[in-house]
Amino acid sequence: MVIRVFIFALIFQVAGVPLPVLAEVTYEDFQSLPPLPDSYFDLKPEDRLVWLKHEAEKAPETATSYRLNRQRFYEFYWLQKDELARQVCSSTLPLREDFYYRENCIEIENPNYDDFLLKMLDLIHEAKQFGSPSIQATLLSDLAWRQSQNGDIAGTYQNYEAALAIAPSDDIVLLNTIMMDSATNYIVHGDSNYVNKGIELLAKVRQQSTDALENEVDPQTIEFLKDNIFLTHFNTGIAYALHLYDYSAAINSFESVYSEKNAYSISALSFAALAAAELSDYDLAKQLIEKIGDQKDNQPVIELYLNCYRQLAKRHWLNNQPLTSCLNLDPSTTVEVQLDVYKRLSQFQEPDIQFVGLKKLSELYLNKIEPQLKKRGAQAASSTELKRLQRESELKTIVLEQQTQLQQERENAHTNRQRFFAALFIVLLSFILLIRSQLRQKKQLAEQFEQMSTRDSLTKLGNRRLLEQQIDREIAFTNRAHKSNINHNLGIFIFDIDHFKAINDTYGHQVGDKVLKIFSDRINQTIRDSDLFVRWGGEEFVLVARLDSNQRANQIAERILQTINSSPFECGGEKSIKVTCTIGVAKYPFIETENKPPWTRLISLADAALYYGKQQHRNCWVVIDNHSVDSLAALETILKDKLQDSIDAGKVTISTSF
Repeated sequence: MVIRVFIFALIFQVAGVPLPVLAEVTYEDFQSLPPLPDSYFDLKPEDRLVWLKHEAEKAPETATSYRLNRQRFYEFYWLQKDELARQVCSSTLPLREDFYYRENCIEIENPNYDDFLLKMLDLIHEAKQFGSPSIQATLLSDLAWRQSQNGDIAGTYQNYEAALAIAPSDDIVLLNTIMMDSATNYIVHGDSNYVNKGIELLAKVRQQSTDALENEVDPQTIEFLKDNIFLTHFNTGIAYALHLYDYSAAINSFESVYSEKNAYSISALSFAALAAAELSDYDLAKQLIEKIGDQKDNQPVIELYLNCYRQLAKRHWLNNQPLTSCLNLDPSTTVEVQLDVYKRLSQFQEPDIQFVGLKKLSELYLNKIEPQLKKRGAQAASSTELKRLQRESELKTIVLEQQTQLQQERENAHTNRQRFFAALFIVLLSFILLIRSQLRQKKQLAEQFEQMSTRDSLTKLGNRRLLEQQIDREIAFTNRAHKSNINHNLGIFIFDIDHFKAINDTYGHQVGDKVLKIFSDRINQTIRDSDLFVRWGGEEFVLVARLDSNQRANQIAERILQTINSSPFECGGEKSIKVTCTIGVAKYPFIETENKPPWTRLISLADAALYYGKQQHRNCWVVIDNHSVDSLAALETILKDKLQDSIDAGKVTISTSF
């Protein structure tokens, strides 16, 4: 590790760049540090950056300084302040074993795709030498996803296959993520062989999820695994219906979805109706459409093309059935669906419909498909040069390793001489310091264990740290659902007990603690086992719940409000206290873009809704929805301004209980 820092120092001196603060620090030192204090997470992002800079400047320990500056990088990274993040990467060089920090620095410092690709290949090679299959598989999966976005489909397939081959068999979440992403790319971009390969992968994910369910006890993991099983059946049906045209197999897959109520039921019924109509089983097709009834998908884009497929199904037995939805698909509809619909229209016997289908196919080819083909061709032409550069990089790595070993041997000889003389002095001091050191270590361990706890000692709920560990899984679940064109959102609820300070001042802190316990117990009895409910701090609580409709957030908030108001809180003796609360709610995703805001900003948005409810009414709920916010910068403006100003300007809308 010292050698690597020395080499970087030479590079900075030659380039005339001021040297960052460098010292001997190991990854083990960094990992052994206790977590950041809870008060840090109460701060706003700007205040966190001020606190981190101040603490880093006065930190006496090198590992502590490294950790603080590393956290500064991620604060800038989440705020999309790339230039400031790049400066931190340059001044606080990532440790060799800190692979995820290195990956993010590579991403920030190399916006050019080709440069990013070469650096990532080097990093993956190092991860392989480091001997961590989990890290190597994660890096390969991240690279594959970036390649698919850039049109390098061949590279995408290769790296997903490599990631699957080395991912640990007991890491179900990692395996399922890689296999689901791989299957999606195989089905969307591949020929019939790759589509079948994608179906096989989905079957493996389904079997792994089914096996894991037998021994799983965590409610959230059980919910995740059940949803995975439904999603694999649905995606398999899509593969058969839109790519292989095996409509019998498609119906069997979709039936496994719509047989139970879930987030994919409406879509599965719509596609199954089309498959039945293609097989001339009109009675079944009619039954499936009737089963949908008045149900609609909450996303207009998805509902439009689902209605198109239902219209295509009806056209088999109703010659005058309009195809208005098919002729007016939203431009943001996935290429997979547009291509399938327009191909079906172009095969109609009616000249007008056939002409529109061919015209739409032409526009789709010119605007989306042809640019991707050109990009893939250019990448294929440069593949030989890329392999040459990779080989050259490997040779450079071998030379660098030899130089490193030679330098390490010299340093070891010098270190051994120093250790001999230092040992004499250490022996004299060791007995005196032994007892003191043991006591201090025990105290530090006790503090670390307390800080590492993910449970609130008073209410027995999860705490802020548990939320930070679990919410990324919920966000990944939501993002995967959206990739499959399934409407599924997250509701982020923040609760604050009204006049809680007055309760403490009037009845004392013991009664205040009793109120917090009863409050958390009542909400726990109201919510689902799969919901994530934690104590955020003080009298504030946060709930993260999956939403299957636009009105679900309002319904959950109203149900919780009624539960709290149902009866006074009996706090022992003759103390019967009427307790109320105010609830603020935001939804993820708040902005329908690739660059979605960090969940911490949605906590701030929900907090703004809560504060608005406190000002207007108390004992109420306020749900905030996006109306015209289309960027992270616009969201930041809303968080800085008064919420009423944003409502008046038509940027957001609110639903309230008052």
